[in-house]
Amino acid sequence: MEKTEAYQCLGVNDPLPNLIERTNKYLLDLRLAHWITQEQYELLCLKPSEAKLAHLYYQPKTHKPGTPLRPIVSGLKHPTIKISTYLDQLLRPLFNKIG
Repeated sequence: MEKTEAYQCLGVNDPLPNLIERTNKYLLDLRLAHWITQEQYELLCLKPSEAKLAHLYYQPKTHKPGTPLRPIVSGLKHPTIKISTYLDQLLRPLFNKIG
């Protein structure tokens, strides 16, 4: 993992409150610019109790020599998951028509 520089050890620094604040601020900016409706804003806004940082864990590949590890990043409660889910639901029908 260190070779790719894709991940960084956070130590004691918790970026979650800042991520939640920035995500909600961005949504508010979209709402004030009339890019999203009030209903969409309320649906997509995040409460601190609803979010967790994505975490990294490993699954062993037992069928391979040396039992290498497969990295898994779980982000089901990431601050942007509501936005991702909403966009997926919005764009999925279009994608299915094209695909």
